[in-house]
Amino acid sequence: MLNKVCVLTVKVENLKKAIEFYTEVLDFKVYKHYGEKIATLVHDEIPIVLEEEGTNKSGEGQNVLLGILSEHIESDFNRLKSKGVKILFDEPKPCPPGRYIVIEDPSGNQIEILEFTN
Repeated sequence: MLNKVCVLTVKVENLKKAIEFYTEVLDFKVYKHYGEKIATLVHDEIPIVLEEEGTNKSGEGQNVLLGILSEHIESDFNRLKSKGVKILFDEPKPCPPGRYIVIEDPSGNQIEILEFTN
């Protein structure tokens, strides 16, 4: 079942500036760094991930990405594919917490489907 939100990713231009804003202005704390371009913030419920993607194209694309929990990424991948859902990868890809795929809803909004293995 793919009906549990498990992470919220905020795409940022500059991770250092984003961390300063989220910690000094909004009072979040950094939980963990995953290399130079990804960090998670301490949050009691849904983890919030800051991911540096470089220059924002002012209004193009999406800057907040919903992550939905998958218990079995392979079977969910195959089920979504059989239903004609637009999947951006040919197979699940690795990520720091496990594996993921990205799909698009009918409006073109991207949604991550994540399986936690680490």
